[in-house]
This record gives sequence, C-alpha cells and structure tokens, in this order.
Amino acid sequence: MKVERRNHQRIKSKNVQANIHLFTPSAVETDLNGEILDISLTGIRLKLSKPLDKNVNDNIKITMLSPESGTPITVHGTLKHLHSDTEYGVHYTHHVDGSIDDILFECEKLNDSTLLIKHL
Repeated sequence: MKVERRNHQRIKSKNVQANIHLFTPSAVETDLNGEILDISLTGIRLKLSKPLDKNVNDNIKITMLSPESGTPITVHGTLKHLHSDTEYGVHYTHHVDGSIDDILFECEKLNDSTLLIKHL
C-alpha cells in the first residue's frame, strides 16, 4: 500500500467546472475549459477538455465557482505534475481571489454524525 506523503488532505470535488487561462510569451491569453478533480490547501488537480501546450513550472490562472454558493474563486498557479495529456497538478502561487477554505468546505462531504458550527 502506498504511504500518503501529503501535508494537506485532497478533497474530491464533484462536477466543479473551471476556466483555465494560459499565459503565452506573446502575451496572448488562451482559455480552456476543464474540471477540478481534487483540491487541497496547496493545489488543484484538474482535467482539461484538450491537452495543454505547456510544461512543468509554467504559470496558469484557474477560475471556478464554488459548488454550492456559486462564489467565484480565481487562483494563479504553477504546473507541477503532468498526469496525462489532459490531467495536471497545479500548485498555488502568490495570488488567490476568493477563499480556498470555502471551496474546500463545499467540496467536502460531511457525514451524518458531523455537527457544523459556522461563525458569522
């Protein structure tokens, strides 16, 4: 059995769609659609509608909507893992618009025995 080495738990997301903005050397932005497969405090694994013409350490911007509230979240990240032609691991960089905690909470499935108290 493979030992988990991650410091932050991955949360499987359910049908969280994303728009991916690619930054090219010519300063032209390219947009692609994709789906967030899982998310954590440090990064996202996503599946795109078509392969990227990018390499590890290239920068991208991901815009998504929280699954329940519909709150928009934009993260800037660096490609760190190429899982396949269309699956990528992205680590967040310095800029996040919105709350990663909120989307993690909305993606996490709470069981019946969990009592949630949210401070306003």
